[in-house]
Amino acid sequence: MFYDAGSTQPWGRYLEAWPASFGVTNTWGAPTSVWRNPFGRAYDALSLSVRQNLDRRNTMVGLGNYNTQLMRANSSGVAQDFDNFILRVQEPFGYWHIPSKDELDALYNAIAGHPAFESLRNNWKSVPHWTSSESEESFAWYQLFQDGTQFTDANGIINKLAGNKNYLTSAKHSGSNFPPTQLHVVPVAVVRTDTAAIAVNPLEAAIIRSLRDNAACRSSGLTCAVGDVGPAGGIIVHDAGRDESWGRYLEVAPQSCEIVRVPFAAQPSKVSRITVAERVAGKAIGAGARNTARIAAAATDSAAKRAADSTCGGFTDWFLPSKDELNEAFRRLSHGRTNRDLTPVGGFDRGYYWTSSDYNGSTAWSQYFADGQQFDREQNFSGNQKGPARPFLVRPMRAFKSGVGSSSTAPSVPSTTVTPAPGGLPVTIFITGERGTVSGKSGVTVSGSTTGLAAGSTLKSWLRFPGQATYVQGSVQPVVAADGSFTWSRKTGKRISVYFTSIDESKTSNRIVIDT
Repeated sequence: MFYDAGSTQPWGRYLEAWPASFGVTNTWGAPTSVWRNPFGRAYDALSLSVRQNLDRRNTMVGLGNYNTQLMRANSSGVAQDFDNFILRVQEPFGYWHIPSKDELDALYNAIAGHPAFESLRNNWKSVPHWTSSESEESFAWYQLFQDGTQFTDANGIINKLAGNKNYLTSAKHSGSNFPPTQLHVVPVAVVRTDTAAIAVNPLEAAIIRSLRDNAACRSSGLTCAVGDVGPAGGIIVHDAGRDESWGRYLEVAPQSCEIVRVPFAAQPSKVSRITVAERVAGKAIGAGARNTARIAAAATDSAAKRAADSTCGGFTDWFLPSKDELNEAFRRLSHGRTNRDLTPVGGFDRGYYWTSSDYNGSTAWSQYFADGQQFDREQNFSGNQKGPARPFLVRPMRAFKSGVGSSSTAPSVPSTTVTPAPGGLPVTIFITGERGTVSGKSGVTVSGSTTGLAAGSTLKSWLRFPGQATYVQGSVQPVVAADGSFTWSRKTGKRISVYFTSIDESKTSNRIVIDT
């Protein structure tokens, strides 16, 4: 046993691994998607977003069995080697499967970091292992058990590579000392504690196509769901299903709060060394805040410190996400990109984003948002050392428990009375903004919605322009309409940060930035 989901999921709860891996002699498969088989000709009619949904979701824990069935249906050579192995060791056909990307990573993390595996680590060789997950039509994921890195080698990692499904050995990577080595497979099985049928389909797993304005989540951190606008104006990208020690929800900051061209640590030697087990634990969901606190305390010129110092949306509990936390943002938001454009939801670049997970003391994990590959990069790098020139990026994240979503830094001044609306709804304020023309000149317009405020209530505006260290109160106070809406505008050609408060400043909206 190497994985426990904590409770029964649609696919099961526990995963076990065969106590060894075996080398394959055939290739993964043809350079066409295994999804062509269940969809037939209809596959070609699927939108780019739906195809990318399949690519992102088939990596999840619980999808290995489903993926393996598709590989068999498409005459995958690796699947044939796998079935021959299962017959040779006289195990029941259909019980074992080729692990998905996340299932295999969970096994690697258990082997590398869990004390119970200390005497068993030599059972699994330090060699590359195939997964059953595709990245795109002609690429599949594999993992180096030498260090845990997961590759497809697409998008320029191996120059001009058209596909990797014809691999018999791993590739030689620039800057790596690992030689090309025969690819292996380790069988994995689902252990169920009930008799319900396994029903898992990646199409049923949600990706975020548009944001939902859920007032309970935005104002109080209640009943949040993946895809909601979070309390700080970001995007909910993960729900653990229940409150954990670190929280329940992960909210990634909006694009306006992204940090550009920053090293993991300008002086890596200042960051304290940690053990291998601590490095493995530092990759997990829930580890980002802890990682950030350790790094930021030692290195002031670091991605972690910059993330921790963020006041995005008026909140101060931001951190640099861990390897697995950032991958949740990738999984949910990276679909639908056209060419080199930002992602349509979340505004993520296709370049490298830092995580807070240490790799070996001198390098740290990053994620390539072109396709999700995660690599270790030199900690003092703030951008690519070779072309194309791309700065390394940071997208802060925060975590919170259900009903504990607020950590605002709005200024405190003497208060007056807020007029509540009938019905006792909680007071919430949410805003969006855009640049346009105001009275024939360049300006910005903010549209807002409120709950819990009576018609005719006034709000305070708070503004900050480039060069200003703090927000200052605006002269115009918008008035709440009968339906709870309000509008506000100002003539300016400058970049402006703005938020609104109730008249007594006890309630604060999300903060937005409107660029030139």
